[in-house]
Amino acid sequence: MMSKDIQQKAHAGPELKQGKLLFASTMSFIVLVVLCGALFPDLLYKAGITTMKYLTDRFGWVYMAGSFIYVMVMFFFAFSKYGNIKLGPDDATPDFSTFSWMGMLFSAGMGTVMLYWGVAEPVYHYIHPLATTGLAPLSPEAAEFAMKQSFIHQGIQAWAAFSVVGLILGYMMYRKGETNLISNILIPWGRDKANGPLGKAINLICIFGAIAGISTSLGQTGLSLSVSFKYLFGTPDSDLVKIVVVATIAIITIFCTTAGLEKGIKVLSDYNVYLLVGILILVGLVGPTTKMFNVYFDTIGNYMNSFFSDALMLPTFAADKETSWITGWPIYYYAWAIAWAPFVGPFIARVSKGRTVREFILGSMILPCLGIFIWVAFFGTIGLESSPEVIKAAAASSKAATFIVLESLPFGKVISVGVVLALFTCFITSINSSTYTLSSMSSDGDPNPSNRMKIIWTIAQAAMALTLMLGVKNGIDLLQSISLIFALPLMFVLFLCIISTFKQFREEFK
Repeated sequence: MMSKDIQQKAHAGPELKQGKLLFASTMSFIVLVVLCGALFPDLLYKAGITTMKYLTDRFGWVYMAGSFIYVMVMFFFAFSKYGNIKLGPDDATPDFSTFSWMGMLFSAGMGTVMLYWGVAEPVYHYIHPLATTGLAPLSPEAAEFAMKQSFIHQGIQAWAAFSVVGLILGYMMYRKGETNLISNILIPWGRDKANGPLGKAINLICIFGAIAGISTSLGQTGLSLSVSFKYLFGTPDSDLVKIVVVATIAIITIFCTTAGLEKGIKVLSDYNVYLLVGILILVGLVGPTTKMFNVYFDTIGNYMNSFFSDALMLPTFAADKETSWITGWPIYYYAWAIAWAPFVGPFIARVSKGRTVREFILGSMILPCLGIFIWVAFFGTIGLESSPEVIKAAAASSKAATFIVLESLPFGKVISVGVVLALFTCFITSINSSTYTLSSMSSDGDPNPSNRMKIIWTIAQAAMALTLMLGVKNGIDLLQSISLIFALPLMFVLFLCIISTFKQFREEFK
């Protein structure tokens, strides 16, 4: 299937050099956002939120349709003749065991979202179901709706965005011997295109979206952990605690990234999987075990049964009742996943060398979802089974929802501490992936960037998150709006990724 010249690490032209441009541009972007946030906070916040709301309201159909198309195309690649193509030479073998590979895929993707929203989202939908469903709040029907929506929002449409980027980059890196620059998706149209204005624009959009997305998540994680420490240990929810949390995450990230994939990130991801499984086993033992498993399989059935209608749900003839809910939940989730794709995609490509296209797609889209569904089913069930007072308190505070619900559960304190540790480790793996991507792109796509570059980017991400989290009112909301604004042009970058993948795969079979 594959000729020897393709297996050799040879280029049809000079390597692309954009590292200095990307590094300088992104650092300037960080400084500009922080300065504008400090000097004109209200103006910048209003502009960011207004733009984000306009885009999600006006182009919500683009986010929904695009996410659906990503899923369909990825499944086509997986089950077509292209599924046997390897991300590497035909005789390549995976660098990591399946267990470690799955741990890194899971932790780098939506692990923190699962921990943050595993209780908060089901209880919210339980109290506030979509108005046009006609469901009564706190009813059994509202509970089923709440669980299904939680599965949908953290399901394959979010993971498909990561896979679209990861697939083409893994193919280009390990099959074609190219670098890790996302602009390499333009090589099928000519190397001059990849290194020209369009290629540079693609890299800048991706790197700006990545830094805004991960800094937002770092800030949200700091806020959530600060609240959790208050519930668990009685510490004040103060700026000092938030600084300590973010600094600790940054220090551990520096240690993991400089230790390398095998010694640092792999070990942490393996530990994270063991921790999450241990928490689930404990919750399963002290909670309503049978009901949890019933909810898991029943909700998967509901999810699959109405996948097509839910995947393309948009406000139509009852837009006045549906728009705010749909833009605030499914469209928000899919836009968020697209904003994360530029740094999660290159990372999962990096750890997937030697896998087939089929393995890569099914491994990065389906298996992590099944793990997330177990978590949401278990924790969502104990949330919905709580007293009405606890449910209302949890729905009112998404940051503390998990800990509010666990207070009344046997071994609730132990489980809560485990969740806090898991939140740390999942997010550290996520920031590891963003640090790797930012460092690699700033080093002309080098798959093994220098430790110095990794340290610089870790500190830059932490500094941006802390500055806006503590020094600017609504700073995290501002960053969030910026990352979701970048999600719209990123959608078209992902469509270019798909077209490029088609062209490359067809060339394999000429």
